Amino acid sequence: MTQRFFSSPRRMAGFNLIEVMIAVVLLSLGLLGMALLQSTALRAGQSSSERTVATMLAYQLLDMVRTNRVQAASYNLITAADFTAAIAAENGRSGFCGPAATPPTPQWQADRDAWVCAAVRALPNASGSVTVTGAVNAVAGPPAVPASPGQITVTLSWIDDRTTVPQTRQTFTVTTGL
Repeated sequence: MTQRFFSSPRRMAGFNLIEVMIAVVLLSLGLLGMALLQSTALRAGQSSSERTVATMLAYQLLDMVRTNRVQAASYNLITAADFTAAIAAENGRSGFCGPAATPPTPQWQADRDAWVCAAVRALPNASGSVTVTGAVNAVAGPPAVPASPGQITVTLSWIDDRTTVPQTRQTFTVTTGL
């Protein structure tokens, strides 16, 4: 007959220190993984938000040009230099982005100022340009020249400082007919 040896209940009554340490290490690794996942989700959400804002701003300018077809070719004058001036004005709260700025007379300039200021306020280090091809501004007078339709390309770029190191410029471009 074989004898069986059973441990006394007193010897099996708890955890060893090594078991507790392994459990703490596994728990801490899980919590670190969750923190990394949360951080990545926040960065991706911010990048998505900036891309959505860029899309809305580009389509806003397209609507401005469609509303003011008479001066459509003048929107071709929106360049990266306007964004540089707007960033400097925004930092000093003066110039055409300042609170006391008087709106310019031609509608295309008022549209430019409003659009560039909105882009500078919404996107970090925003820059952009507008290219209008084939459009001719209407000219009143003998002989009257009607505005001709063309094609417009709006490009917005900004620095997405949350996704990669070193920081990269993200670009959104949309092209449409007038």
